[in-house]
Amino acid sequence: MLFPASVVGSLPRPQFVRDLLERMRVGEIAAADYAKQMDAAVGFAIAMQESAGLDVISDGEWRRWSYVGVIAQLCSGFEFGYQEGRSWHTVVEPLAAAQPGIVAEEVAYLKAHTRKRVKVCLPSPYLLGQRMWDGEKSVRAYPTRAGFLRALVPHLRAEFIRARDAGADVVQFDDPHICLFVDPEVQRQFDDWQSEIELGVELLNEILDGVEGVTTALHL
Repeated sequence: MLFPASVVGSLPRPQFVRDLLERMRVGEIAAADYAKQMDAAVGFAIAMQESAGLDVISDGEWRRWSYVGVIAQLCSGFEFGYQEGRSWHTVVEPLAAAQPGIVAEEVAYLKAHTRKRVKVCLPSPYLLGQRMWDGEKSVRAYPTRAGFLRALVPHLRAEFIRARDAGADVVQFDDPHICLFVDPEVQRQFDDWQSEIELGVELLNEILDGVEGVTTALHL
C-alpha cells in the first residue's frame, strides 16, 4: 500500500474518557470497572477509525494519563500536577521501571480487536526533556537536561521492542519540538540550537538501532 491512511496516533478524548482517567487516578473506581469501561471506549475509537476507512488503527491513546505522560506510567520518578489546565509530569527522582509493557498491552488489545494494521506511539527523549525536566525541581535527580534525556533511552528502547514483539505493525516516535527550530525566536533560546537537533537525532537513533521487524515513523 503506497499511502496507508492513519490518524497521527492520538484522538481527542470525549469528556467521559477524561473523567474515567481521573476517577482511576484518584481511586474512585474499582480496577475491574475501569478496565471494562475503558475497553468499551477504546472499542469505539477503533470502530470510528475503521468506519472512516483508515488502513492503520490506533487506540487513540485514550488509556494514557496524557499522550506523552505515558513515560510516567512506564517509569517512576515523576511528580504529577497541572499546568495551564493540563495534566503535567516533572522528573524529580532517578528513573526506575514501574509498569514496563503497558504500551505492548495497548498493542495486544488492538491486535485482538481489529483486522487492520495497528500502530502505537512513544514520545521521543527530546520531547520528554523539553516538557518534563525543570531547572529547579529536576536538578537533584538529573543536574542537566541532557542527563535526563540519556536516562530515558534504555526505557524507551525496551518498550519499543516490547511493542514490536506484541505485534505492532508501526511504532511511531513523537518529536514535534524538533520542528520548532525553524523559528528564529526558538533558535535564540539556545546557545547552540543545531546541537539540540543533533542530540535529539542521536538519542532516537540509539533507541532504533538494530531493531528490525517493525515499521517506524516519526511525528513532527
